Amino acid sequence: MKTAVDTVFLLPGQGGYTPGMLAGEAGSPMVAEVLHTVDRVAGEFGRGGVSGLLTNPGSPSAAELVRTDSFALQLAVFAAAVASCRLAEKHQTPDVLVGHSMGEIAALTVAGAFDTADGARLVCHRSEALLAHCPQGGAMAALELPADRAAHLVDAVAVPGLAVAVSNAPRQTVVSGSEEAVGTVMRLAEALGAQATRLNAPFPFHSPLLGAAGEAFGQAVAGIAQHPLRRTVYSPVDGGYVSDSTDLKALLVRQLMRPVYFLAAVRGLHAAGASRFVECGKAGLSGLVRRSVPDVIAEPTVRTAARAGAAEAVAAPVTALTAPVPAVAAAAAPVPVASVAPVVDAARILEQLRELYATALGYPAEAITGDADLEADLGIDSLKRAEMLGQVAARFGLRDSAAEGRFIVQPTLAELAGLVATALGEQSAAPAATLTAPVPAVAAAAAAVPVASVAPVVDAAQILEQLRELYATALGYPAEAITGDADLEADLGIDSLKRAEMLGRVAARFGLRDSAAEGRFIVQPTLAELAELVAEAQTAAR
Repeated sequence: MKTAVDTVFLLPGQGGYTPGMLAGEAGSPMVAEVLHTVDRVAGEFGRGGVSGLLTNPGSPSAAELVRTDSFALQLAVFAAAVASCRLAEKHQTPDVLVGHSMGEIAALTVAGAFDTADGARLVCHRSEALLAHCPQGGAMAALELPADRAAHLVDAVAVPGLAVAVSNAPRQTVVSGSEEAVGTVMRLAEALGAQATRLNAPFPFHSPLLGAAGEAFGQAVAGIAQHPLRRTVYSPVDGGYVSDSTDLKALLVRQLMRPVYFLAAVRGLHAAGASRFVECGKAGLSGLVRRSVPDVIAEPTVRTAARAGAAEAVAAPVTALTAPVPAVAAAAAPVPVASVAPVVDAARILEQLRELYATALGYPAEAITGDADLEADLGIDSLKRAEMLGQVAARFGLRDSAAEGRFIVQPTLAELAGLVATALGEQSAAPAATLTAPVPAVAAAAAAVPVASVAPVVDAAQILEQLRELYATALGYPAEAITGDADLEADLGIDSLKRAEMLGRVAARFGLRDSAAEGRFIVQPTLAELAELVAEAQTAAR
């Protein structure tokens, strides 16, 4: 079995569905073939097809499908992963395929162990078994804790069926079990100061509670043929490579009840040489990889409805490697604000916000819904929300408006998306103005722009002068009061929350993108030290 790898394809399970996520690829013959086959198999089970869910951005959300049609949700997740992988294979060949949770069925299908129709049948039989035999009141929750600490909490609660379900990242572990038991674990985690997030999962996956469903599933799929593998597959459940001698249907049955060791899989493959992890879809797996191993490229492949329209000019720098990045003016020559063509569709902005928050916070994508209360449901306090506003400002080019209090008080991402859309519309309609500092020059098309084309200001002395002007203007202080060595809190009375708000403006002004979310920016006590850090980040971006 291969021991040296470079490129790993990741196929998502739960969280791998977003309404209309394949809308931009609906005309692709390979996508059409996958969707046609999956719809045909759905008909064999007396169900409607799922093509519309994946090609129509107005389709029901994952949260809604969890409540109303988990069968369709599971099938859509499978179809999305297989179709996305087929598209990714046009550009590069994976050395290894890794399926996360139910994504193992998609990985084995792409690898040739099952044809697309039989892969879809496996999903349908699995869903039927779960609907018939899964206990009521099951739940799953993501904890910002290492797996061993999460296991201690599970042991402390000591309720049958409660289990560590997934080890995702160094500080993200999913637990699964009864509603009451999972709720108790969440309260214990929160008492320890750890974030706990309820997942939109229709069943308590990877829990002993699914034993009866697993037995029924195994019996139902006994007649499905297993074929020789054409690609290498690593199973995060079995903790190693599978082979033609592996009973893969038995593996899929075990997977319903056993934990997913995704973190160990990522680290093991990285140790074997993997430097590129391609997420076939968009469920937050690439963010988990970046949290788990250093010096790798990890990116999603799907252009969702939020990114559709390749010819449209976008004001937001997108972090995916194949998306446009801002080209920053090398000189301080005035740049007309009116030349920026912003995204003003709130629905598209919401999808980008969900991806941004999921990646930055390390949450499963399905946990970041538009109507989830940022504080009550997701535990994002005011300070963290202000830090995230720095990323939002940089991504959408909000400029000065990001410092307005109305942004930080929005309770949900849906409401924040509406406000961003309004602000971008106002900026677009505003008369041309000039800025003395560099602003992002937006790509007029979706062709990738090499990062090397960014020419930032990297002179700390120049950056300090711009910071002094920015802070003086925004805070209404006399310019002479804003010295480089003045302590922002002790001398100027700028508390942590206000400092985080100001970081949004700093991020937008200097094109810091994701680095603005790093805690080191907000803890710098003086503008001189902040200027040095901005210069360092600008240099690193070159």
